[in-house]
Amino acid sequence: MMSVTYALIEEKYNFAGNSRISYGIAAYCGGEIDGSATIVKSVHDITSDKEGLSRLVKDCNDLKLSLVHLYDVVEDFLAE
Repeated sequence: MMSVTYALIEEKYNFAGNSRISYGIAAYCGGEIDGSATIVKSVHDITSDKEGLSRLVKDCNDLKLSLVHLYDVVEDFLAE
């Protein structure tokens, strides 16, 4: 079974002279073998609430969230 680690991703979006920062989640695995990692799933542009999403990412790692539940967890986060 592969070990998945979740990380906060930050992206800057520009449109019609306006810019904004948004945060998402990247799930990666493989880093424990040779120090490199591969992103296996990501959800972009979830929220501008960095602190709230950071707590979610920490919970995903602490609870060892299965990759198959990532979209459900993001959906629940957005519904709050």
